[in-house]
Amino acid sequence: MPVSSSAALLLGDPRHAEARALVEAARRGERLACTTSGVLSEVYAALTWQQAQPPHTPEQAAQAVRLLIEPPSAIRVLEDDQAAALRTLELATAHQLRARRIHDARHAATALVAGISLVFTYDVEDWKVFEGDGLRIAGPASTLARLGRASEDEERA
Repeated sequence: MPVSSSAALLLGDPRHAEARALVEAARRGERLACTTSGVLSEVYAALTWQQAQPPHTPEQAAQAVRLLIEPPSAIRVLEDDQAAALRTLELATAHQLRARRIHDARHAATALVAGISLVFTYDVEDWKVFEGDGLRIAGPASTLARLGRASEDEERA
């Protein structure tokens, strides 16, 4: 899954330059990536939030999200179906997730049902809970450096 698309689109986000490069590589197909409609909704919400830098109108946010996934973008949108919904509830119960953490469970479940095994996120620590469920969690260089972990590229070398 692509790293924070909202960070890639918000100039005021300190992760902007790094996230933008990652998302653009995914759009060009240089990095295999997928997302969910739930993630895209979160991006739209972040863009239209009153304190977003810069704030986007609903029209601007819709266009920005559309550009993330419309051809020629290579980013694939995963199906969020009944199997994913049931898996979401299993994960939430198994990990005793509450409130907003249900969104992480929903994204994790959608990935697992689709056969995705790697999640790339700025929220590495939050996602570690799903490693036992079959997901490998990775993140951008800035996050891994902060956590004292090697990047995926460094591990391959």
